[in-house]
Amino acid sequence: MTDHPPPHPDQPPPYSGPYGQGPYGQPPYGHAPGGQPPYGHAPGGQPPYGQPPYGPPPGGPYDPRWGYGPPPPQNHPGEETTWAVFAYVGNLLIGFLPALIIYFVKKNTSPFTRFHAAQSMNHTLTLLIHLLVVVAVCVPPAIIFDTPAFLILLLLPYLELLIAGWVFLILGAVKSGKGQYYRFPTFFCFRMIR
Repeated sequence: MTDHPPPHPDQPPPYSGPYGQGPYGQPPYGHAPGGQPPYGHAPGGQPPYGQPPYGPPPGGPYDPRWGYGPPPPQNHPGEETTWAVFAYVGNLLIGFLPALIIYFVKKNTSPFTRFHAAQSMNHTLTLLIHLLVVVAVCVPPAIIFDTPAFLILLLLPYLELLIAGWVFLILGAVKSGKGQYYRFPTFFCFRMIR
C-alpha cells in the first residue's frame, strides 16, 4: 500500500522521470526531435533567424546595435558624494568656510569633490561680486544727491542672494548626493576657482 491517494480519473498519471526530460521517450523541453537544432535556431549553431550574434562587437566596448545598453555612469564612492554634499550644505548653514576647507583637503585626491567644493565657493563669490557691483553703483549717487532712493537697487542682489543662493545650493547638494556633476548657470557662478 502507498500513502498517496489514487489519481483522479480525469488527471494524467504522475511522471516519475528526471526533471526536464519528456515522458515516453520524447526529447527534453525546447529541443527538436531527431537531433535537430533547438527551435528558433538556424542549422549549424547559428543564432536565431533575424538576430545578430550575441556579445559585444569586435571593434570596441560598446555599440548600440548590440542591445546591451551604454556603459554605466561612473560611480563615486559614498565618501566623495558625502564631502560634496557637505560643501553645499555647509555653505548654506555657515557660509564660505566649509567649502574652502573641503576644497583644500580633497582637491588632490577627489576630482568629484573638488568640482563641487569649487562650485560652491564660486557661487558664493559670484553673489558677493554682484552685491559689491550694485553697492559701488548705488551708494555714490545716494551720497552725492543725498537721496536714499538709489539704494532701492540693493534689493536686486538681496533677492538674488535669497532666492538663487538657496535654490542652486540645494540643487547642487541633491545632484552631488546622486553622484552627478551639475554646473550652475554662469551668471550665478563664475568659474574663478577650478
